[in-house]
Amino acid sequence: MKLSRWTLLLLLAAGLCGSLPIIAQGTDPAELLETVDEIIPTVERLRGLDFKTPIKKGVKNRAEIESYIKEQVRREYMKEELQLEGRMFRRLGLIPEKIDYVEYLVKLLTEQVGGYYDQEKKLFVIASWLPSEEQKPVMVHELTHALQDQYFNIEKVLADDRELQNNDRTLAHQSLLEGDAMVVMLQSELESAGRHFTDLPDLAFVMQMQLDAMQAQYAVFREAPVFIQQNFLFPYGYGASFLQKTWKNEPGWQFINKIYADLPSSTEQILHPEKYFGVRDDPKPVKPIDPTAGLGDDWSIAYRNVLGEFSLGLMLNLHLTEEHAKKSVVGWGGDQVLYLVKGDGQDAAFINTVWDTDEDAETFFMAMGDWFAKRYPNAKRNNETSTAFSLIQNDEFYEMRREGRNLFMILGLPEQDGRKWKDMMKLRGSSD
Repeated sequence: MKLSRWTLLLLLAAGLCGSLPIIAQGTDPAELLETVDEIIPTVERLRGLDFKTPIKKGVKNRAEIESYIKEQVRREYMKEELQLEGRMFRRLGLIPEKIDYVEYLVKLLTEQVGGYYDQEKKLFVIASWLPSEEQKPVMVHELTHALQDQYFNIEKVLADDRELQNNDRTLAHQSLLEGDAMVVMLQSELESAGRHFTDLPDLAFVMQMQLDAMQAQYAVFREAPVFIQQNFLFPYGYGASFLQKTWKNEPGWQFINKIYADLPSSTEQILHPEKYFGVRDDPKPVKPIDPTAGLGDDWSIAYRNVLGEFSLGLMLNLHLTEEHAKKSVVGWGGDQVLYLVKGDGQDAAFINTVWDTDEDAETFFMAMGDWFAKRYPNAKRNNETSTAFSLIQNDEFYEMRREGRNLFMILGLPEQDGRKWKDMMKLRGSSD
């Protein structure tokens, strides 16, 4: 899914345009198609790649593009899967209780409606209602995606990601794709002034600094929970920043092209390029635990995924300062989050994290202690040791436990099931 209008937001954030396009009544489709033909040689030159085959292109109106986006959401994500993901995010406190997660995502995507590149049909679609001059940055961005598809088999990358149950890895891959398209688009605007995209301030920082201006452009985005806002922005800002740093260390597209054969595997590597290019820090395997094993047959695992450094940092930042949150997750090694459901409709979340060093694990453990205290200030805290503590809040059980570099969290078990959980963990400790 390509949210083309975000390219204009980053142009705005970088100070390269004064405002977003004014909605027009319509533009001559022939003029739009001609503009694409004029831009193609520029994109090829800036990106250092020539199209292997002519790019197919077409013009669609707003209703047609909105229909395409909704269909893509239905195809790429089962509604039930998204509903479970939303329920898990609510349990973690990442989104409000009352939000309809699936409906909100569709509204957010269609609010950003504009041109896009369809990997399956190999088709570049242009928005009929925007002036051709105002669409040029979007055209550059989406034509770069078309080049990626022809050279780097992007359709397979995206298809494989959908099967992995690893949102963190998917976000890292999207960051390379969107970052690549972003810097080509930025360069198309900068070169007439004799500047280079590496001359700009860190683009992740620029985008964060201009967040208020971005929120003013779109009502649905403005009302979105911070977690959703930041996940939408991450590939564009941090992806562009990743390639800024890459280019400064190793100028030229040949080096960037090689990254497509060995993709970054985590948001940690996007946030800290030295963990990709230097001493490689790939995600560590998470020792599998089935938390339902000791809870009874009426509990099951309904959904699983990976949060990653970026999302864990956002979770901490809900109740801690941004600086404290970022410092507390910098030693991330790997994780798995499970959403648990009981036959009577009750639910809970289980997070298993592994850290690079004992010190990193201790830092995160202490930060989560502060997080729990601020999220549940009236909770009854008990069984507190140097490596574990538990809470009771509104008849629900929460526990944090550290075993070396591994940390385990259970959030929201009914209190009576919390006792089963503690018995299970005691047995686990005695068998290790």
